[in-house]
Amino acid sequence: MNIKETLDALRAFVQEEYQAGFDQLADIWGKPLSNKLKTGETQEIQSIKIESSKYLLVALGANESRFREGDMICLHYGDAITEPFVRQAMIEAENDGEWLVRAEYDKSAISSIKTPCYADKDEMDLRAFFEKALDDIAKSPNGRNIVLPLLNGSLETDFVYEDYDEIADLAEAEGLNEHQADAVGKGVAAKYMACIQGPPGTGKTKVISLIAKLLVEEGQSVLLTSHTHMAINNALNKIIENDVPTIKVGTASSNKGLKGSVQLFAHGDDWKERPDNGYVIGATPFATCSSRLENFEFDTVIFDEASQITVPLAVMAMRKAKRFVFVGDHKQLPPVVVSKSILDKESYSVFSRLILNHKKVSVILKQTYRMNTSLSDWPSQQYYNGDLVSVGKNSHRLLDLERSPARYKTVLEKNNPFVFIKSPGTNARTKNEKEALLIVDIIQTAIDTGMPPNSIGVVTPYRNHGKVIRSELTTALGLFTAKEIVTDTVERMQGQEREMVIISLCSTDEQFIQAVANFFFQPERLNVAITRPMTKLVLIGPELSKRGFNSLVQPLV
Repeated sequence: MNIKETLDALRAFVQEEYQAGFDQLADIWGKPLSNKLKTGETQEIQSIKIESSKYLLVALGANESRFREGDMICLHYGDAITEPFVRQAMIEAENDGEWLVRAEYDKSAISSIKTPCYADKDEMDLRAFFEKALDDIAKSPNGRNIVLPLLNGSLETDFVYEDYDEIADLAEAEGLNEHQADAVGKGVAAKYMACIQGPPGTGKTKVISLIAKLLVEEGQSVLLTSHTHMAINNALNKIIENDVPTIKVGTASSNKGLKGSVQLFAHGDDWKERPDNGYVIGATPFATCSSRLENFEFDTVIFDEASQITVPLAVMAMRKAKRFVFVGDHKQLPPVVVSKSILDKESYSVFSRLILNHKKVSVILKQTYRMNTSLSDWPSQQYYNGDLVSVGKNSHRLLDLERSPARYKTVLEKNNPFVFIKSPGTNARTKNEKEALLIVDIIQTAIDTGMPPNSIGVVTPYRNHGKVIRSELTTALGLFTAKEIVTDTVERMQGQEREMVIISLCSTDEQFIQAVANFFFQPERLNVAITRPMTKLVLIGPELSKRGFNSLVQPLV
């Protein structure tokens, strides 16, 4: 594929994604309100109060919806197409039947609001950002000579061997293992780019932080970016520990999980004490297309969780530099893509595309410090050609309870790191009350044996089921204890770890499971779910008949 064909394919991908998202939204908006309230596609709103010039406090109705923190919504009186009074609002926080919503709104419209009203999914047309990025890449020497040839595999990539040896030796002296040191060496010495594959628990954030430190010591300006603020903030927290000049650029609400030592600015130019040379700025790719960072150029861009970044989104940040370090794992979650794109599946993710075409500057981290050997063996064989090996203090550690459990002794027994339990309930789809109560019972027993609540995690495919579990945990344990137990979807759990993880698959209706099989059995989702625990994995799921599921259940048996 030549440069023109690459650009044409990316432009087509952006347009297809927009159209597919618009069609999906129109389909949801056009459904009967009563149906959407039952399925959770709409949330009833009881009242709305003005919190500030940019925020609304929204009291929720009785129905359970799929919405959560970070979702974009529109508010309407029953028909999202004809009666919206707030568009493109963002749920910034949720707590006890309320949402804190960031929105542009008409004060008089909110003051005279009629209730009940409703919230539906909304989206923003981002094509202008992508088109600007692709136009810039097409016109600039950097884009035509480096970025586009990298993407289509025609640019020869390499690194400076003398620099590599010195840097890799320095990384080993810092306590990094040989694969991490190799990654740091390539990340700093690569002429154009390096790809670092970081399977679960292999220390990719540690590698990123040392790469950033060494680049800054060379006097380089570095953009640290990703598809979510949480990923950016996690990396910045580690980078600043090395006394590297580091800031975050974004909205006031983009600081969740960000350490107080990392200053947050609305615009890069607000950083008045910015060094002339050598610093790190964390921001999303979209910030480079706005006044926040539009006038900035960088020496290197580091992409974290690059396997979840689409190629057009990566291009948005790539146009701002000539060197790139991509850190991700294409065996974990891919980007969310709603269209049936002309691009191959492997081409959605910038990481998948580049690691396949540039093996000389690619490296995989092979030692996991998270899972014990019993838990790492299966994903190692299934996803990483047997290369992933448990090392460190957790490699042979088992769940060690303070007291013997009165119930669920087999489930919590330390010599059974992995336990399967048949899901209770019949014909369950996206929520399962009986399974939720079973999970709460197991967690209550584990806490009674001395296990700290914050060492327990629950992973489920469905938001609805997650809400049921959280509600039952609150009833049984109280609000504060329940909040210590992370209960979330696979997407929100990537990058997290817990001593014990319960995977709650929820569904028992085989016809429904067949219909959602590509989602339910997606290998990358399964990999993320089963690699969160350190010593104990409890899988609660259906016992499926092999008929109709042979190719799907094979990895699980």
